Amino acid sequence: MSEEPAAPPARDEDVAIDHAIDRLAERFPSVARTRVEQIVDEERRRLDGGRVRDFIPVLVEHEAKERLRREAVPAPLEDVMDGGGARRAESGGREDDPMERQRRGEHTGLLQGDAGGGR
Repeated sequence: MSEEPAAPPARDEDVAIDHAIDRLAERFPSVARTRVEQIVDEERRRLDGGRVRDFIPVLVEHEAKERLRREAVPAPLEDVMDGGGARRAESGGREDDPMERQRRGEHTGLLQGDAGGGR
C-alpha cells in the first residue's frame, strides 16, 4: 500500500527564487514587478525538467537578468548596492570621477591604484 505524499513544504529553491525576484525588481526599477515575476516564472519553467535542482535559482536569475537587460535600462549598480544617493548628492548628482576622489584624498582602493597603503 502506497501513501500519498504530503504537499512539499516551501523549498529552499522557492525562497531563492523569491529573493532573485526581489533583486531583479530592484535592479530594473523601470520594469513592473509583475513583468519581472513573469520572466522569472518563464525561465524557471524552461529549466523545470532538470534533475539537479541546486543551481536552478542561479540559472533562472541569470537568464531573467539577460532578458531584462534587453527590455529595460538597469538602475546603476551603485544605487542597488547602497542606495546610491550619498556620493552623488555630494557631487551635485554626478558620478564620482576616480581622479577627483584621489584629489580629495579619499581612499581609492586596489582597483583605483592604491597598493594597499592608503593615505
